[in-house]
Amino acid sequence: MSEPVYAGSGTHSIVEADGLNIEGASFQVYRGLLCRWPEGAAPKACVIFGHGLGESGHSYAELCRHWAAHGYLVICPTFSDWIEAIAQAHPDIGEALVGFDPKDWSSLPDVAPNVLALLHQPSYWLDRIRIIREILDRMDDILAATCGVPEGPMPLVIAGHSFGAYLSQLFAGVEIDVPDKGPTSFKDERFRAAILLSAQGRDQQGLREGSWDPMTGPVLNVTGTLDGGAKGQDWHWKCEPYDLAPPGGKYLAVLEGAAHNLGGVARITKKENDPAQREAVHQLTLAFLDAYAADDPAALEWLSSITDRVGRCPVLFKRK
Repeated sequence: MSEPVYAGSGTHSIVEADGLNIEGASFQVYRGLLCRWPEGAAPKACVIFGHGLGESGHSYAELCRHWAAHGYLVICPTFSDWIEAIAQAHPDIGEALVGFDPKDWSSLPDVAPNVLALLHQPSYWLDRIRIIREILDRMDDILAATCGVPEGPMPLVIAGHSFGAYLSQLFAGVEIDVPDKGPTSFKDERFRAAILLSAQGRDQQGLREGSWDPMTGPVLNVTGTLDGGAKGQDWHWKCEPYDLAPPGGKYLAVLEGAAHNLGGVARITKKENDPAQREAVHQLTLAFLDAYAADDPAALEWLSSITDRVGRCPVLFKRK
């Protein structure tokens, strides 16, 4: 069996700016921005990464540092569905978390259902969209405060895990039904491509038949055979963003044995700690970035070479 390994074009030391605030910007309400970029090198592109429900911009550190070390500016905002912000906004949840590590909310039966219910509240969807748009509109200020403003436009990619993957789908062109508004598109042409880690399928959060028809750009969709949805759906539902999208730069990777956290990509836990799965996510996402944000033909060729494994991780891999 083939075991393709993608190493990219070399690594750099990285610079981190934690809690970056831009005067007048509202995205600084929750911890500001966490930005990482290669030291001494102009970034090849910028990745804006959306965290999952209950996580924060400080999660996914290993993955985001991997991208930064290989030449990307990575911007990680923290949204209003960060677990500590949820606890403050919803006293019943906050009280149920007393005496526990808030990061363990998903394992607490008195907390998890109430937090998961927030996925289905459009106010949380729309607040995430607002923050990403604000980041896009203030990009020159962010660049000036980090890696420096380039001479020409910097390619942009939207990426995210779980709730962040939902956000990525919206900016990639997916149309949803918003209550009291109807069919709505949030597509932003400033994004060149999208990365979806454990994304959502039909009949949740406004997604339905036909939602993916307008998602015409390049998209990488990654899930696992043990990855399930918030309503009990199995991994096949997680493949729908690939299955129902039009062809053209679309990739699907289903990691054998990987659960929702894809081996610990958000953070390593007792339940999820699989280095082979995390490494597969690192390689797949970096190759996709190099192929579609940095226009590297070698990365595109590597993506075309995958059959049934990425490194040590067995995968079901498709492209169209």
